[in-house]
Amino acid sequence: MFGAGTAQAQSVDTKIAVNSQTDDKTFVVIISNENYKHEESVPFARNDGEVFKVYCQKTLGIPEDHIRFAPDATLGEMNYAIYWLGNILKAYDGEAKAIVYYSGHGMPDEEGKDAYLLPVDGFCQSVEGALSTKTLYKRLGEMNSQKIILFLDACFSGAKRDGKMLASSRGVAIKVKVDPVGDNTVVFSAAQGDETAYPFKSQKHGLFTYYVLDKMQQSGGCTTLGELSDYVTQNVKRKAVVENNGKSQTPTIIASSGNNSWRDWRFAASAAKKFEDRVVTNDQPAAKPSPALVVNPETEPMAQPQSAENATSKPLISSAALSELVLEGKKAMRAMDYQKAQKCLSQAAEQGHVEANYQLGLLYSNSNFDGYDKEKATKYFTAAANGNHMEAMYQTGMMYLGTDNATAKIWFRKAAEGGHVQAIKQLSRLR
Repeated sequence: MFGAGTAQAQSVDTKIAVNSQTDDKTFVVIISNENYKHEESVPFARNDGEVFKVYCQKTLGIPEDHIRFAPDATLGEMNYAIYWLGNILKAYDGEAKAIVYYSGHGMPDEEGKDAYLLPVDGFCQSVEGALSTKTLYKRLGEMNSQKIILFLDACFSGAKRDGKMLASSRGVAIKVKVDPVGDNTVVFSAAQGDETAYPFKSQKHGLFTYYVLDKMQQSGGCTTLGELSDYVTQNVKRKAVVENNGKSQTPTIIASSGNNSWRDWRFAASAAKKFEDRVVTNDQPAAKPSPALVVNPETEPMAQPQSAENATSKPLISSAALSELVLEGKKAMRAMDYQKAQKCLSQAAEQGHVEANYQLGLLYSNSNFDGYDKEKATKYFTAAANGNHMEAMYQTGMMYLGTDNATAKIWFRKAAEGGHVQAIKQLSRLR
């Protein structure tokens, strides 16, 4: 098996260990909050969640319908996912295990020093719209399961992944309290005290998440929590100092005093022996322009997308150049350089790039963007949805929700057919 420093081991996104055994007694909730409405984005959080899901499904052998993936989740969606998990574990009468994963902003309560997970519609000056870790730990501790593992790729000092502070009255790092957990719960947290949970930029992951995935890749999923803890702690501490000019990041493990066996808890019962290559499709090559932008997905096949601006006369750009434009556009979005993001993404969207159309939908639906335009956002989301972009299907439905529920249902249904959790929930509400 490859070591942590080799080129092969760095490809955690594309070289996936595949387990021949199925684990039908484990259930997973994954929340990856990247695109915040009132705060800066969290670099790579969406990729963290997506790849963690792949490892749960492929490397640990957990069936896909046992996994609830909630990207860019609101407080209601986060609570719904935890509620779903509690109901599932109750139905299994204590025989099932659970894994909960969160990547996104954490935040402190400056007065009480409590820690909170921040939904995408929350803001750091108010804890009322956030989920406290104390509440989360309590809910997990009350669930009917002997083993629940919680991963938190977030820090609670008030810092962002780039080390800068979230907007706060003090503007300094805060050391929050460590909340108690139940005997059935073990928490892996990306950083301790007033530290920051940094990104691993070259790997497009949170540093903590990268080494969790790296260990799962190396072990084929057959690793104990003790082995995982030792590996992640050592590697994150070392890499953080190298990558971030001597700044520290120390993962922490929280377990109750009554849980003396947590280090022996094991993920997969047997190691995956085979590997498969995973193709990363977020930045897709340009599709040939099509004269049809919007189709009725109930009666017509999905068309290849073009730009929502219908600029089919532009000279073609190479696939590599298009991908670079989209990456630059996403980077500018995270830096809140919306003018640059608009320029880069528009060039790619004019060539029919699916992801570029989706990102432009996010841009024009962002209330922080001076060019906020719901009509344009809808056009770009629809263009991406016509290119089989599942998240764009969901967002298109959201654009129509409340004004044209019939059309909203069409797009929610398309997304739901692909397993989109929020789309399934919206459909149940519209029935």
